[in-house]
Amino acid sequence: MRDAVARAGGLSFIREGQTVLPKPAVNSALPYPPTAAPEVVLVVAKLVQDAGGKPFIADRTVFSKSTALTFHTLGYDEAAHQAGISCQALDHATVMSLSHPLATHWSDGAAPVYEPVATADHIINFCTPRTHRLGHFTMALKNFVGVVHSGARLGTHLPSGFREWLAEINLVVGPSLAVMDGREGFVDGGPDSGDLAKFDFLAVGADPVAIDAVGLAHLRIAGADDTIQQTSPWQLPVMKRAVELGLGAQSLADLSFVGATAEHEAAVRAQLAA
Repeated sequence: MRDAVARAGGLSFIREGQTVLPKPAVNSALPYPPTAAPEVVLVVAKLVQDAGGKPFIADRTVFSKSTALTFHTLGYDEAAHQAGISCQALDHATVMSLSHPLATHWSDGAAPVYEPVATADHIINFCTPRTHRLGHFTMALKNFVGVVHSGARLGTHLPSGFREWLAEINLVVGPSLAVMDGREGFVDGGPDSGDLAKFDFLAVGADPVAIDAVGLAHLRIAGADDTIQQTSPWQLPVMKRAVELGLGAQSLADLSFVGATAEHEAAVRAQLAA
């Protein structure tokens, strides 16, 4: 992980004393890969400290569960203790309304985001490669659902507009860095359970669209569900809307790879050219 962060340009964007939120995927109390692995978040949190930043872990799990209990079950309390940082359950945190004119699938174009997230100087987004029964896939772009007030999340899980809504979250909350822990993931089902596959890759970069593209390529290589296999990665609704909004890479031509073997890169590119 240290090598991957370094190859992606490191953490030079952090200035001394800035607050940095390593935002894990903590949508349930099930350990990796349904959720981000705390040991991976811990490694990067320590890198943040080395860069002069002040990291804190925070998230809101699924709206019917206790985030504090989820953090404890997954080991995030212990990881935060080892780093000497706070681990904040956002269940009852203050909410700020963040607006964007292109957020057309949000009520009044505004997203209710928890204040500790909205006021952090930087966010590092931790995700895993998984299919999703409603969103088709859940990776970097979708991970920011956890920073949206739970009341707003409940009403959006409808087929119409849900996937576009997922992309639009990233208009008001974006990562300085995204980390995909692709050791394992789901190629069918999801987000919390499904057909497990071993991928054995890490992807780190500043562009969440590029990170999700790489994740989708690996899902396709591993034989993911029919939707992922039969649809161009760039035409899946979340990706298509993200491209329309200019949230990152527009196509395969915008992606560059550092650290992959020639064979691995060729396999990924072949899937993204489909």
